[in-house]
Amino acid sequence: MTLILGPDDVAACTAMGAMIDAVEAGVREEASGGAVYPPRANLPTTNGFFRVMPAVMRESGVMGFKVFNGSVERGVRYIIAIYDEPSGALLCLMDAAYLTGARTGATTGVATRYLAREDSHRVGLIGSGLEGRTNLAAVCAVRAIEGVRVFSPTRAHRERFAVEMSEELGVGIEACDRPDAAVAGADIVIVATNTTGHRNPIAYRGAWMEPGQHVNSIGSTGGGLREIDPETFRRAQRIGMDSKVQVEGESGDAIAALEEHAYAAERVVELKDLVAGGRVDRGPAEAITLFKSVGSAVQDVMAGWAVYREARRLGRGTEIDDFLELKAF
Repeated sequence: MTLILGPDDVAACTAMGAMIDAVEAGVREEASGGAVYPPRANLPTTNGFFRVMPAVMRESGVMGFKVFNGSVERGVRYIIAIYDEPSGALLCLMDAAYLTGARTGATTGVATRYLAREDSHRVGLIGSGLEGRTNLAAVCAVRAIEGVRVFSPTRAHRERFAVEMSEELGVGIEACDRPDAAVAGADIVIVATNTTGHRNPIAYRGAWMEPGQHVNSIGSTGGGLREIDPETFRRAQRIGMDSKVQVEGESGDAIAALEEHAYAAERVVELKDLVAGGRVDRGPAEAITLFKSVGSAVQDVMAGWAVYREARRLGRGTEIDDFLELKAF
């Protein structure tokens, strides 16, 4: 039987703490050599793009892929397929629009666990959309956050965010009318913006960095997109990436920083190596750290696997008969 999970099912089966643990387990498996995945395929279509991201998690006994397609103008559809690795049986097909935002937040949570000071308790957030919500929830799950300041360009959006997320997380949140005011004095900065369609896409500037700060940036997942400036890379003394090859090849932020020679390779550490070390690895307390993420198939498959198991536990979704013929040779 194959389980079909729609948007409401996925949201009901996504808990941030479990999602962080699932992504961290996948990254640890990647570090040990138990994950097999190729570079993701990015194919142009008549009206946008078609991206395919597969991964086989041999230690976890699961495999799958995420496919998403569309365009900024027309919208994007996401789907994750989860298989049992030993038997090859298709376990689940799920809508992955919300889940992509949740696993992005979970990945930020993992990075924050290893790169932010353990005594961090103040957050500055730029962005009030889905990724702003999921990334803030993840940071609050791994650090004892006492206060948050948030900025987004639309006043009504940031004020609504402050009210709703304060109630959800039990943390005081203040809406600010300038991005630099939101991040001033913060121990952890989250930059989670819509990097498309803006005349001035730079949401965060390295000039605002302060000693001891950790910055998470999750926008700019395409070569033509921007969220942070090269000075952010230049001033960071430790730079985490979920994949150095993919970040440097696909993120407009990293591409611009490379063109301006804004950081040296020896400052970069991949998330799998941080997790394999098993401890906070940021350097001195006053060091400035940065995490730049573009996502990976490992994160998607492990997040999907966690949602599938929770859906089975809760009895969510729609079961359909096996519709895939097993061809015998």
